[in-house]
Amino acid sequence: MPQRKEVTPALTRALADYAELPLGADREAIVTPILEAWVLDANELSRKMSAEQYMTLVPATVFTHPVEPEEGQP
Repeated sequence: MPQRKEVTPALTRALADYAELPLGADREAIVTPILEAWVLDANELSRKMSAEQYMTLVPATVFTHPVEPEEGQP
């Protein structure tokens, strides 16, 4: 398993810049621990849901694409 990288203020800034999200310097220190917690939890959930026992599990809500009516039909 790859070693986890620490979420630093510099990484938070880089991600915000990459996503073109405005992030004031005063918010970096607030956002960084929240982002680190989210990443830890997301990775834990990803590992859990990758287990064999969950391979057939599907979302409760399935989003479908609307079908375009054929020409001449409402």
